Amino acid sequence: MQQYSEQASSAIAASAALRGWLLSAHVQLREGAHAGGVVGALDADGRARYVYPEITGYYLHWLADVREAGGLDEVRVAAARAADWTRRQFDGGRVPLTRAYLIDAVPDWRNDAVFFFDLAMLLRGLCAAIDARLIAPPLATLQRLIAELDAFVSPDGEIHAARTLRQVELPIRWSTIGGPFEVKASSRVVLAARHVALPERLARACEALADRYLPSAGSIALDMLHPTLYFAEGMLSARPHGAADIALLLRRCLDLQYDDGSLPEAQHGSTLRRSDIVAQALRVGLLLRAGNVPGAPGDDALHALAEALIARIDERGRIPFIADPGGAAQPNVWCGMFAEQALRWYAHWLDGKALPGAEWLV
Repeated sequence: MQQYSEQASSAIAASAALRGWLLSAHVQLREGAHAGGVVGALDADGRARYVYPEITGYYLHWLADVREAGGLDEVRVAAARAADWTRRQFDGGRVPLTRAYLIDAVPDWRNDAVFFFDLAMLLRGLCAAIDARLIAPPLATLQRLIAELDAFVSPDGEIHAARTLRQVELPIRWSTIGGPFEVKASSRVVLAARHVALPERLARACEALADRYLPSAGSIALDMLHPTLYFAEGMLSARPHGAADIALLLRRCLDLQYDDGSLPEAQHGSTLRRSDIVAQALRVGLLLRAGNVPGAPGDDALHALAEALIARIDERGRIPFIADPGGAAQPNVWCGMFAEQALRWYAHWLDGKALPGAEWLV
């Protein structure tokens, strides 16, 4: 019990440090054209590189989940800023850039397209903030997002991952070709029906996507672990009765775990030890344990994941994208949100407290 108490204390301190950074002006801009927008990553000199819709959606979702630990008044102000930034991105019929750069940068192919996943995460963030009573429902913004998402559905009911904005050929990436990871996005769109009506074809396409992958949920190819764990997160929300298969999928991921508790970027081809992947695995594992799902990871695996995250947090409460002792750390905001939530939930689990449901996975 003493060991668990020490582990819980370490996790509580680490999550508090991350929260302090995430709620600061280093992460959510306070001034300029993108005031209220959320930074994706910082460069080696600590400069904010870009803001974008997906991460602002994550931020709103994270604020909704962290509202009690983060201080309700501060969280409400941050949510209002993010919601106002979102509204402004659609002014004049525009579609937000996938990445709005704040510093000089080479042209980014992501800005040649818009992505179903990104807009779905923004939609879910707004809806989570409404659920948590952080903001009033911004109905015009919600309806605009729904209309944009509906445009990704083809006449045969398929959800396309990307829509190009000009005559270009996008590179082949998991984010451009679609597949299982879109289940996370589609599950978040379904949740939005609590607040705004969904077009029938969009709702049907989202449900069909989860049903398509349910029979193979435990055996899909691992490839890149980041989107694989997105799939796991989506399935736990969309089809919770398939949780035993998600436990099997997580077990296959954890079979790749390094001695320091971290995980590789991919089963084959990349050994990068990304912080977001570690946090995703910990969150999924905790939900499986909380639900007493057969095949959920054991204590040792969860402790190792938590310790790997805690070891990466610096004295300013930041966490890097990858563990690279020989290089310049580049703090990463979505890794920070995933890690803060994972460590906060981990401390709750150690203390025997109830965890939220899968729909609160940022």
